[in-house]
Amino acid sequence: MNTAIVAEYNPFHKGHRYHIDETRKITGCDSVIAVMSGNFVQRGEPAFVNKQIRTRCALLNGVDMVVELPVEYATSSADIFAKGAVDIIKAMGIADSISFGSEAGNTEVFARLMDILHEEPAGYKYELKRYLDEGMSYPLARQHALASFLAIPFENLDYLSLSNNILALEYMLALKGSTIAPYTVERKTSQYNSTILTGNISSSAAIRKAVGKGYTEAALEAVPDNCKDIIRSKKKFPSIDDYSPILHYILRTKTTDELSEIADITEGLENRITAEAEGEKISRLVNKIKTKRYTHAKIQRGLLHILLGITKEQQKKTPSYIRVLGVRKDKLHLLSELTEKAALPVITNVKDNEEALAREITATDIYNIPLQIGKGMEYREGLILLDP
Repeated sequence: MNTAIVAEYNPFHKGHRYHIDETRKITGCDSVIAVMSGNFVQRGEPAFVNKQIRTRCALLNGVDMVVELPVEYATSSADIFAKGAVDIIKAMGIADSISFGSEAGNTEVFARLMDILHEEPAGYKYELKRYLDEGMSYPLARQHALASFLAIPFENLDYLSLSNNILALEYMLALKGSTIAPYTVERKTSQYNSTILTGNISSSAAIRKAVGKGYTEAALEAVPDNCKDIIRSKKKFPSIDDYSPILHYILRTKTTDELSEIADITEGLENRITAEAEGEKISRLVNKIKTKRYTHAKIQRGLLHILLGITKEQQKKTPSYIRVLGVRKDKLHLLSELTEKAALPVITNVKDNEEALAREITATDIYNIPLQIGKGMEYREGLILLDP
């Protein structure tokens, strides 16, 4: 029996190891397959370290095979991120269950809402539109709409405002009608977006912030020993501001009509971006543009999609391949089983699949610009086979 985990591992830390260990306990699975974001992640940022490093860390700490979540889904809002990941898990044909972290710690709280969110009855849709029209972000408007429709206090649904719970709900929605069983592991100690180190288990955000301020050794207390030297060996960690000149070049060479086709650029946002962008670093531009409805993460995702050329139409399409980034040598049978049972082509090398992987090749080349790494790294980084 195999269980899938959707993850960013940005970077891999002891909380992730806890999730993997608990997943094995609660599912009784034989193998864990991670569907992992590549070189850019969901908050619209470059990954702290590249996907090959994160793949190695995952394989060293309980994951048996790593599959890549394509960039058009990995950098998207929770609904598209979750659907893209679950579509890949379904297409693999070898996963019996999926395990995700959540603040709730159980799937029942989400299951109670599934019929409403899946069928969207008229009363719920009316309430949702009403709150969106008031300028609320989608997750907040959805929470208000559910509370109104169910005639319960808004506070009863506060759990829907927490980052991992938002994703958990989307995984459950994407799984509806599937035979893949959902499990969840309660998040321990540190919240997803906490930027404060909390010792043995700290969030990825806290680790990234501490390393950025020079507190590398304190941050690495939250990282498994077998990953510490891998991270220490990195001399530079890219930030979204490193890509500001590229963004300004694109904004000066694209029309507003062209920008309006980009993912997360909606309701005239392209005009606001071009009006405010002159000379600004991306982080400052995000702060200038964000509103109550258009959150920091949404704006940053939109700007990243401009950088990467990811369109709304590309996000609407279902996955067309399954790319394996790495596998443990003692679990090579998983790769054979995947190749036999998958409903999509299985890719393990770039050279023979340039057309399918075109967006990943471009994304990696852009990711590597501030690291002063030349083009073509996707071709030089083959399938990772890790000794047991």
